[in-house]
Amino acid sequence: MSQVKSVLCVGCTVIDFVTICGSYPKEDTDRRCLDGFWQRGGNASNVSTVLRVLGSRVDFFGMLSRSDAFRVLLEDLRRREIGTKNCPQTDRDPPFSSVILAQDAGTRTIIHCNKDYPQTTWDDFSKVDLSPYAWVHFEARNTPHVLKMMQSIRDHSERTGQRILISLDLETRYEQNQELCAPCDYVVFSKELAAQLGWQTPRQTCEQLAANIPGSGPKPAFICPWGSAGAGALDANGNYHELASYKQEKVVDTLGAGDSFMAGFIHATLEGQRSLSNAVDFANRVASHKITGFGYDHIAQLSLS
Repeated sequence: MSQVKSVLCVGCTVIDFVTICGSYPKEDTDRRCLDGFWQRGGNASNVSTVLRVLGSRVDFFGMLSRSDAFRVLLEDLRRREIGTKNCPQTDRDPPFSSVILAQDAGTRTIIHCNKDYPQTTWDDFSKVDLSPYAWVHFEARNTPHVLKMMQSIRDHSERTGQRILISLDLETRYEQNQELCAPCDYVVFSKELAAQLGWQTPRQTCEQLAANIPGSGPKPAFICPWGSAGAGALDANGNYHELASYKQEKVVDTLGAGDSFMAGFIHATLEGQRSLSNAVDFANRVASHKITGFGYDHIAQLSLS
């Protein structure tokens, strides 16, 4: 395992119930599936998993549940050596997702259930010792609290001289989460959200995101994965890079491909000291390899070399 400092992934963890079907089921029918399984899910939780598979040291920070249903998630986190010592706990039942994988079309349909499960707050995060971390990764949610968390990391870096990189995964609600971009070093923005905003290419998306950052100070690098078309990346100096995807003959499981991309980028940047374009290229390779099998463990076959 690398001797560099750890990554802290901030967000949520849920139970994914995955059903594998030959094709998407028709309404009001009774049919058998091909297979099924459960796994620990949630964006930041998945990023933590793939980082560990790749060999990075990682802690997860999110609300954990004391409910019986959550024990399987806790055991999986422990088995993978993903740290949870900073996590607050609740007695509420955890969120879960029902996922249908349709093999003929290579699609995944996700139905979330979250009955007002509590999110972590600034007060929870203020108790975290930041000194073990070289990178903190956030989901775009709970904006006022996450903004204060990000600012505390910037304050820590200035006070100690220990630079901590900040990344953001922005998949939904751009208008509500836009202000989270400015404090970051890296923002990964989804193709689906770009389409909702009328942005038609990764370059247009990256450049529009940068233009929307107020002021003339330093800006984050913006990265936009674009599925089979690869990914675009705009660095802090305004230089644009476009990286091709890695084609696969067979798509098995696309669930978590975006989280695998995110983890691949963090790993290549932090562990491999890769440039922005090279790190995005590795992230493309990780995401592409992820979809060739179920879950994440097969990603261990990849290396930075």
